[in-house]
Amino acid sequence: MREDLNILDVRRRLGRMVWGVPQPLILFGVDDGRTWRIDHLREPMRILISHDLYPFVDEADTAGGPWVHASISHRDRMPAYEELALLHRAVWGDTGWSYQLFAPMSDHVNIAEHALHLWGRPDGRKLLPNFGAGGTI
Repeated sequence: MREDLNILDVRRRLGRMVWGVPQPLILFGVDDGRTWRIDHLREPMRILISHDLYPFVDEADTAGGPWVHASISHRDRMPAYEELALLHRAVWGDTGWSYQLFAPMSDHVNIAEHALHLWGRPDGRKLLPNFGAGGTI
């Protein structure tokens, strides 16, 4: 099973002629090597992908494990379903599982107005985590 994320494979599946070279996303002055930005070359569209460990999920996943968070955004509109599906296929392929999460308004965080998000294991395993276990969604 694949437990890592090859960001260059993601770009290849997106399409190298329309998506730029993945750039490390530096958060709080730190390049952790697990967060990437890929900009569309023709439209004001961006993909962010982070690969990190999350805590205990359930009895089937007692050690926690690596998860991928992928988002796609436009500057002035919400991404279309086809764009979100492209993101899913680029990161998890045709056989992997990813999930779109809807939190109650009391736990909702909105950093980018026109972004959609997917979460999943790097290997595409069908498993739902407790995304709020660390205190935030």
